[in-house]
Amino acid sequence: MGNNNSYFRRKKLNKLLNKKSDNKILDFEELEEELKYYLPNSSEDVDRQHMYHFFKRYLFQGNFSSPIEESLIQGKCKVLDIGCGPGTWLLDLANKYERSYFYGLDINPVFPNEIKPGNLKFIKADMFDGLPFPDNEFDFVHQETMSFIIKADQWNFIISEMIRVTKPGGYIELLESYSTTNGIGPILDKLHKAHLSSCIQRGVEMKIIPKLDTIIKFNQNTPIVHRDEKFYILGPNGGKIGMVNQDVFLGFHNNEVAMENLSPLLGISKEEYKIMITKDLIEEIRHTKPEYLLIKFWAQKITNNNNNDNNIFLN
Repeated sequence: MGNNNSYFRRKKLNKLLNKKSDNKILDFEELEEELKYYLPNSSEDVDRQHMYHFFKRYLFQGNFSSPIEESLIQGKCKVLDIGCGPGTWLLDLANKYERSYFYGLDINPVFPNEIKPGNLKFIKADMFDGLPFPDNEFDFVHQETMSFIIKADQWNFIISEMIRVTKPGGYIELLESYSTTNGIGPILDKLHKAHLSSCIQRGVEMKIIPKLDTIIKFNQNTPIVHRDEKFYILGPNGGKIGMVNQDVFLGFHNNEVAMENLSPLLGISKEEYKIMITKDLIEEIRHTKPEYLLIKFWAQKITNNNNNDNNIFLN
């Protein structure tokens, strides 16, 4: 996916961050207009997701934390990535572990259909309709950065589906970002509040993210959940990593769809929003240390009994 320029940009970023590690558009009418902001809809959005993949891989020094490396090397693994986007995570793994098999699922088909490894298959489907696979199908089921899309009352269903299609002895793994209020300036604080307001309007509750391990544990087949957290500083005061993430962050906000969605919530015009993102926010970040968090959860499925009709509510 993408053109030659995007390829070389990803190659350059990979070299920078990889010094130590080796990695139906149907129903859109039913989605609220704001959701366009959180899904890749252009080559620039796709490039941003490619960059963000390498950023996350560098922070965690790898593409996964579950103990599946040996199985991947031996070729015993069947891997599913839910909400795969342009498929960067899968392309990274499929090229490295040629004897294993990889599947990507997304409602928005921005993934490559032709130029991809033979052990990788992409499927256009809506995860909210249930995963289109039988029980106990995959050795590893993975999902990343869906916190702006999954509503508060949908997390239990999505996680239960992940566990359902995972084989006994296999693993599920989730990685999500979470913003803190530490070190932020007034402009970024306003932007955070606009995001929260947008999320609330769509039924999305960001406070659930640090508690996802509770939902995973609630399923009787995944009683033990492992957790890893990585903090980083946005902007120049966070070093090279901070600057890479600043590029991703600004790219996420500096587009027409973002302006249409967030400027009314901020009470400013599109022109004022543009100035805020491209000038005022950049200047503020130079003098502050905004702290962000990536949280990873992983758990092993221990039994075949994966019927769990209970629900969980988190305040």
